[in-house]
Amino acid sequence: MLRKSPGLLALLVAGVWLLAPSVWAQPIGVIDQPTAGQTVSGVVKVSGFVLDFNTIDKIELLVDGNFANRADTNLPRADVLEVFPTYANSATPNPGWVSSFLASRFPNGPHAVSIRVTESSQAVTIIGPITVLIDNSINQAPFGYIDIPGPAGVEGANGSFPVSGWALDNEDVDHIDFLMDGQIVAGAVGRGLPSTAIYGTTRPDVHAAFPDVPNSLFSGFQANVDTTKLINGVHLLSVRVTDNLGASRVIGTRTVQIINNGANLPPFGQIDFPLDKASLFCTTINVGIPSPCTPDICGFVLSNVVAGWALDVGARLDHGQVSYVELLLDGAILANTRTDCVQTATGGLVNCYGINRPDVARSYSGYVNADNAGFNFAFGLITSSTDASGQIAITRQTADPTIFDVVGFTRPGKHTIAVRVGDEEEALTQIGAMSVDVLCDPTGADFPAFGYIDTPSDYQFIDGIFTVFGWAFDFNGVQRIEVDVDGQVVGNATYGLSRPDVPRNDPRVPSVSVGFAFQLDTTRLSDSEHDLVIYVVDSTFGTPRRTEIGRRKFVVNNNVLTHR
Repeated sequence: MLRKSPGLLALLVAGVWLLAPSVWAQPIGVIDQPTAGQTVSGVVKVSGFVLDFNTIDKIELLVDGNFANRADTNLPRADVLEVFPTYANSATPNPGWVSSFLASRFPNGPHAVSIRVTESSQAVTIIGPITVLIDNSINQAPFGYIDIPGPAGVEGANGSFPVSGWALDNEDVDHIDFLMDGQIVAGAVGRGLPSTAIYGTTRPDVHAAFPDVPNSLFSGFQANVDTTKLINGVHLLSVRVTDNLGASRVIGTRTVQIINNGANLPPFGQIDFPLDKASLFCTTINVGIPSPCTPDICGFVLSNVVAGWALDVGARLDHGQVSYVELLLDGAILANTRTDCVQTATGGLVNCYGINRPDVARSYSGYVNADNAGFNFAFGLITSSTDASGQIAITRQTADPTIFDVVGFTRPGKHTIAVRVGDEEEALTQIGAMSVDVLCDPTGADFPAFGYIDTPSDYQFIDGIFTVFGWAFDFNGVQRIEVDVDGQVVGNATYGLSRPDVPRNDPRVPSVSVGFAFQLDTTRLSDSEHDLVIYVVDSTFGTPRRTEIGRRKFVVNNNVLTHR
């Protein structure tokens, strides 16, 4: 049964009055939180609902009759529609709203809180006021929410277990403790300080609800708990947040059932580069394909790079250590880090596991080999203009970066790259697979563009005006960068931004001016999952080549309640 707020019950009592047609022409609503006469301090959350048969343009929060903030609207309120089902098919099927203000901006004493509802016709209705008592001498404890795991908890957790959510304070969050059965298993100190968890990830939904709170955009937390350090069974997870004045609060608890055994503890990780649907380099030569392919015969062969990270956890006899990583193309093994790892003349590692990844160590502090969890593969694709069959040789880089051994053959078109990881107990798992395109230019002069989308990350929640950011390079020059959302080009990105990190990490890129940025207006998109694709149009004379460098999935989150 849905719990009804006092304000909702008051409207229900007045239900006969609400049936009058004249009333239907104007919005009705309630301020649920705070309640009249309540003493408040710190961050004051103000929430409620507005019902209207006309389209609402905006809802604004007023304190003492003055504008304080614009409310986040269109939030689901099933309890309201249960009482007023007539509005389910109205212009306000999601009548909830939420906003907030900082009590410290006002003197102690009584203050009037109301909302101003503006319809699309610009007709204005005031709802409220209610009177609250501000007492700035009270230090408000931090508050927040555990998103993962959800309120129902989780059954059958094993291996690495993620915990994520958000936390805020009107002053600042000093640290966050993650506890299992009352014992601290991870902790985040400040934003970016050495910790076994992370605090400060972006949360646009929290910022929308609490725009006045400093750093509300960077209020997310994340911890990865190694469950193999706990006995199998049911445990109580809790998250405790402490502010810089010493006030603390447990913002939530979850029940977690842990079941660990060697069979369900495979390695895990991800492929960072390339992105899904990228195009691979293919070099065309004018002679038959030799093996090895040396510079005097093949010339300069461009490498295709596959990079990422992998980790493993263990329980009891399974010691939890990544033993090897394999790169596969269409299911065929191209390289194995245990047998094919080479160190180049410049000191770099190719077809190897064990590359330093401080970012992984930060997210998975305490995990075996987390600081050296990276892998890096390089392979070439070569076709011969003298071969009418069009087959493409797959080559693997040797210790000499200019010499490649032929390890197989493939054809033009769509292919699948995958990475498989094995641990010391021979538990084998595929940690990622992606679609790539291979199209060889017969002239050997037009290579596809390549690059990366830094933001958004996959399935990142974004809102408002969001900056799409990344880098791209084409050997024939970049004419423009097209930003495609759900199959439609929405604009061209600004190109040529300085990215000194790119040539430092990718020797194929000779310039620092390869960055791009685009301001994406998410308010023109639905609150749902979307596809982002970046296309590079090169500067080739005649018919420019248009290359897809990758795809990201993101979720627009302009009007989603923060659960509390």
